[in-house]
This record gives sequence, structure tokens and C-alpha cells, in this order.
Amino acid sequence: MINIKLFRLGSNGFSDVIRGSQNRRFSEKSIVDQIISLDNYWKNIKFNIEKHKALINFISKKISLRKNFKNPAFHYRINLSKKKFYFLEKKIYIYEEIKKQSLMVIGNLIHNSSIISKNEKDCKSFFCKQVTNNRKGPFSLNHVDLLEKIDGVEYQKGIYISGNRGYFLKKFGIALNIALIQYGLDFLQNKGFIPIQTPYFMKKEIMAKCAQLGDFNEQLYCIKDETTKFLIATSEQPISALHSNEKIQKKKLPLKYAGFSTCFRKESGSHGKDTSGIFRVHQFEKIEQFVISDSSDIDTWLLFEDLLNNAKNFYYSLKVPFRLINIASGTLNNAASKKVDILGWFPKSQTYRELVSCSNCTDFQSRRLNISLESNHEANNFVYMLNSTLCATSRVICCVLENYQTDSGVIIPDVLKNYMGISFIPFFQINNYNK
Repeated sequence: MINIKLFRLGSNGFSDVIRGSQNRRFSEKSIVDQIISLDNYWKNIKFNIEKHKALINFISKKISLRKNFKNPAFHYRINLSKKKFYFLEKKIYIYEEIKKQSLMVIGNLIHNSSIISKNEKDCKSFFCKQVTNNRKGPFSLNHVDLLEKIDGVEYQKGIYISGNRGYFLKKFGIALNIALIQYGLDFLQNKGFIPIQTPYFMKKEIMAKCAQLGDFNEQLYCIKDETTKFLIATSEQPISALHSNEKIQKKKLPLKYAGFSTCFRKESGSHGKDTSGIFRVHQFEKIEQFVISDSSDIDTWLLFEDLLNNAKNFYYSLKVPFRLINIASGTLNNAASKKVDILGWFPKSQTYRELVSCSNCTDFQSRRLNISLESNHEANNFVYMLNSTLCATSRVICCVLENYQTDSGVIIPDVLKNYMGISFIPFFQINNYNK
């Protein structure tokens, strides 16, 4: 949520900056003027409340000094002011709620280094130093077939039991999954991150502070018998709420968490997309980087680069080719000031596909969750929050299988060999196997 003070006229007001940011998002700019009008009404009501409060206190003090004071004019005046005071209190509450709801529509301020475009195709891509696993092909099978050929999955039975996009991981499929989880956690622990496993569901009122309204329809599963709880779509959500209503000492920052969780997503906005295999599914495991920092603008963008470098080094270590894309401003979610994705190379389809999203949300989330720096000053100085995927295991399994396939099986990446205890997965031989 954006700081309301930025909308107000004066030396600290930047309403034109907010209009400009909304313009960069290709979103409605008139909402800014609506919020300014609501805030002016709110300030006017607050002024009148304080005026009536002062009058009530003044008259009450006069009456208390004269025990037998029975002037009806004074009593009439104080009763009238009390009625007006209670009426205005109800009115200011209504305006406060409308103002809060309107502020939630406004997205975070777009960073100047983001690509300004409405079209997803205009996202700027840039290549990093490429790595090789010395595989030159042929890459004749895609990840859907490869996972079956190593007998690592049950697609049809998974769909029969749990519905569309359901699956069972088994044998080498689950071994790869667990190896990636353990390697990802070890990788981040070695960089000073605190490993943390999160709850699988959240209360609705807390989730509403961590997710956009659109997410409730497109991503989040509601627990039917418990309509006030939702399954998490990412560990970012519960971790962001971990320090709700807390004041954190500056010396403890930055706090770096390596979040591990199973994630649950409806994928309603992806109907008909990636329906085969385990690349885009309703349930998967993920290792997430999450950082809470102080509000120093320079430091927070250095941390953003650190998170991105961690993810890049993770995929360098797996030796899978990838590229980065700077996400266009018009496609950013409301919380992100800037987002960079990492896309892994899938040789069978000759395409790069998303493996990582890295975002700097500045103080957008912490303001709604009321997480600030411990300070002697009365004004709250809200912390900054950053997040980045390290490894969504189902997607990385798909990418590794395609890049490490041979004619007779799949080579295990060097960094995973100790976790799996093998260096090669042979294809499962079955007479009636159907490609």
C-alpha cells in the first residue's frame, strides 16, 4: 500500500509521481484524484472532531468547577456537541475504510530501470555468461516423455484421483524432487539465510494483506469448511506476515529467510496452457528467498541484485542455460516496484521458460502488515521486503531432464549426485511403452 502522505499537497507530496507510476502501469490515473478528494474530506472531518472534542472538554471543565451549575444553555450545548462528535466519528470511519480500499488499487511506484510497456512481448531480455553440461544432443524427448521414461511419474492415475494437472511422483522423480529441495536449502544456508518451513494455509484477513484481490479468484484455494482460510500459493505470503505488527531493530536487518513449502495454485488464468507434464501444476514444492531490509533505497536495490545473483549462481551450478528478462511495467503485480525473471532453456521445444521471479516490493507489503523499524521517532519507518524464487522443483526437474538427456537415460547434474547417490538414471524398459 502506498503512503497516503505522498498524495497530499506540500513539500512532501508527490501526487504527480503516483500519477506517473500509474501511467507506467497503464492503469487508471483518476483513482489518484479520488484518493486526494477522500483524504481532504477525511482531514476536514478529523478537524471538526477535534474541534467538538475540545469544546466538550472545555464545557465539562466549566461545569465541574461549579457543582450546582444548572445553566440549561451549557447543558444543551454539550449534548449537541456530543451528538455531533459521535456522528462524525462514524462518518470518519466510513471515509477511512473507503480510502483504504482505494489505496489498495494503486500499485507500487515503478522503478526507473523497469521496461515501460503494456505488452508482455516488450520485456527486455538479456543473456548471462552461458554454461554448458557438454551435452550436444540429440534432444529428441520433452520433459513429459522423459519423466515417464525414467519411471518417475504417474500422470493418468494422478489426474484420475486429484483431477486436472494431478500427478504422482515416484522412484527417481521423487528422488530428484528431494535432492533439489535439500540442495536449494543448503545453497541458501551457506549464504546466511535462515531456513524456514511455513504453514500451508493462512487466515483470510492476513492473506488479504499479502495478496491482490485478483489472486483470490485466479490463484488461491479456499478451504470450503473453513471459509476464512486459504491455501498458500507461495511461502512468500506467510513469511511476509511473520513479523506483522512488529518493530524490528535496525541492527537485526537484513533478515534473510530461505522459505520451503508446498504451494497450491488454481492456475485459472492459465487455462489450456502447459496442460501436459508437471511444469505448470496445482501443487508443487518451492524454495523461496525472502529478505526484510531497512528503508535505505540504495541498500535495498543492492539486496535485489544479491537475490538475483543467488538465483543465477544456483542455475550456473546446475549447468542449465538461461536468460534474464526485465518484466514490462504494464504486466507487474501491484506489490512489485521492479521484477526480473529467469527463463531456463528447454532444448526439445527450443524455448526459454520461466523458472524464477525476483521482485523488490519496497515498503508496499510492510505498510499493510504494519512492520516497521524500531525508532524513537513517533512516525513509522516501514521496512522493505524483497523476494525471489530459487527453485520451483517441478519446473527445474523438467528443465534438468531435457538438458541432461542421452539416448539411454538422464545424467545427474554434478551438484545433485551426492544428494541422490547416483550419477545416471537409465530409461525404464517396458515392451509396451508408447512414446
